[in-house]
Amino acid sequence: MNNETSEIVILSRKEAAAFLGICLTTLDRLDIPKTRIRHRVFFKRDVLNRWIDEHTEKSKKGKV
Repeated sequence: MNNETSEIVILSRKEAAAFLGICLTTLDRLDIPKTRIRHRVFFKRDVLNRWIDEHTEKSKKGKV
């Protein structure tokens, strides 16, 4: 493996909610791609970061 390959980090529901600063109920309501293995749900950290970037509101010109 070369140094440019980033490590894939998998988070549980609880860890993903903590990472986003939201409760589990809110996490479950959001349309964030996830992986299900039997009854467990996992999130890739890079997917969470991409979701945040896509849902970040851009400030309007002249306003902060």
